[in-house]
Amino acid sequence: MSIKPRTIDNLGTDSSVRYAKDKELLDLRMLEDSKWVSKRIEISVTKPYVPSDFDKLFLAAPKTQWAAFSLPPAFEAQRSTIFSYQLIPSLGSSEEQEADMEKLMALEDALHKEKKQGKGDQNQQEEESERKRLLAFLKCLQQLDKALVFINSRRNQYQRG
Repeated sequence: MSIKPRTIDNLGTDSSVRYAKDKELLDLRMLEDSKWVSKRIEISVTKPYVPSDFDKLFLAAPKTQWAAFSLPPAFEAQRSTIFSYQLIPSLGSSEEQEADMEKLMALEDALHKEKKQGKGDQNQQEEESERKRLLAFLKCLQQLDKALVFINSRRNQYQRG
């Protein structure tokens, strides 16, 4: 004697009525607030853990031993900024960084004008090399910020499930 499996197409109207009644009784605030729970239950490990002999003998699975040093000062204040949208937020937003790049490009024109006038050849070469290094740094930082945005979006995608 075998039991025939039931599929969704032959459940009847009773299951649809039950689903509608259950949905009316459901507290929708719980569903809306559930997206904030994952952000609040995250716990960072900040204290060193050294297993005792008792733990070594009686633990089912060995624990991972973390760093054997104390956490840096004001670490808890920085906990919310671990995953930033920028590599170096103190340099300003991407618009401000682009404005700095434009200033460096404009500085190139000013240095060329001074070069034509023949003022401070050695000093001008140093300023030109510094300007090129700063420009290369800002371009690299811009690319790394784009990569960080992509990484954070993928991380958020997998955290949400």
